[in-house]
Amino acid sequence: MSVRTDCEHILDDPELCPPHLRPSSSPHGCPSFELLVSAGDAWRVAHVASACSLASVASSTSCSYGGDLCPSLAGLQLALLLTNLRRVDEARRLVRRAGEVADDARVGGIISLVEARIALAVGDLGEAAELCGAGLGIAQEHRLTPWIPVGNLVAAATALRVGEVAPMVQYANALKEDVLFGRETFPWNSPIWLILQTAVAERGRTAVVPLARELLESAGATRRLLLTEPAALAYLVRMMLAANEREVATVGTGYATALATRNPDIRAFSAGALHARGLLAGDVGMLSRAAAGYTDPWARASAHEDSGTLLAEAGEPARQVTEYYELAMRAYAEAGALRDSSRVRSKVRGFDRSAATGSFWPASRIPGLTDTEYAVAKLVSNGLTNAEVAGQMYLSRHTVAFHLRKIFQKVGARSRLELAVRWNELVAGEPAAERHIRAV
Repeated sequence: MSVRTDCEHILDDPELCPPHLRPSSSPHGCPSFELLVSAGDAWRVAHVASACSLASVASSTSCSYGGDLCPSLAGLQLALLLTNLRRVDEARRLVRRAGEVADDARVGGIISLVEARIALAVGDLGEAAELCGAGLGIAQEHRLTPWIPVGNLVAAATALRVGEVAPMVQYANALKEDVLFGRETFPWNSPIWLILQTAVAERGRTAVVPLARELLESAGATRRLLLTEPAALAYLVRMMLAANEREVATVGTGYATALATRNPDIRAFSAGALHARGLLAGDVGMLSRAAAGYTDPWARASAHEDSGTLLAEAGEPARQVTEYYELAMRAYAEAGALRDSSRVRSKVRGFDRSAATGSFWPASRIPGLTDTEYAVAKLVSNGLTNAEVAGQMYLSRHTVAFHLRKIFQKVGARSRLELAVRWNELVAGEPAAERHIRAV
């Protein structure tokens, strides 16, 4: 089937493209652009299959104006859309194809941003940060306005996962400015979830309850949130239940269930809705099925943590509680969410101190290094490779490499060997080393 015939097939199928979502046929317009506009319209009203189909055709449609560049850029937007749905293998294929077709510095920067978004989705925070830094710099230099918010979102989310509040707020404020000034953004790059989490970090959960309530009472706002972050609803339901707002939590869960029903092929939507219903029902079985349905390690960790909390509140044996909490710790660590993993570790200490300290990293004994950085440095100084450290700490190799670069910078070491040679001095609090760390 030719590209044009394929396009006509999509546009003529009322299931794939309802009449009100069909693109205009301006003879002066870029066909890829027109198809992407219609894909965005479909995305906003949760016609996810239509959005994917239209964006797919846009990524294959030749353009007499931009040549191969237009479908390549459309393919990169489709990769973002698919990453939201956690279809990362398909997203990676589109990125590779764009890199083979378009030889342009600007496209290279955009590819870095899309790869950063994919890395964030699978928990490779080190790679996400590195790619985002490179891509965001190019996007800003060349004023690629719609792509800058993609970088800001990845940078803010990465900082949030590792517990670095200041940079998280910086990039989240940039996202707020995009909304405030009506700057061009992609419909599949909504900042709602990130802005909400930033507000919690700055003001606390109790202060954010009115904002969360308003969001969950709006079908449109809840839909936009879940299209970008399918696992977000459980977080909000948990917040509402803690504030005795069960009715609001039930309304929001209804919207999530409707989204999952409309898009039965999207596992992330089904798992997110099941997770929320499990919280409302206090049903560990439902939460376990939600965890199994998630492909996102952070979302899976959240469901396991909720199971542990339900069992703890019901007074179940400590062994059952800690089993779920340990699953949560490992999944959070896999996602690079070290702050969340440490938080759950604190819960485990209340039940089994040896489990909380034996399986994960100890408190830092070097001023200036976080607990995680200290654990990475200790293992590296003992001769372990990045892959071996990753295996012991339930991190990705990219995340270990990211932490190791920060460790070298903080302690003034230039190699793994130098770190190993100086390790005992660093732990003992050698004055010169300590002064250097504090200065970084």
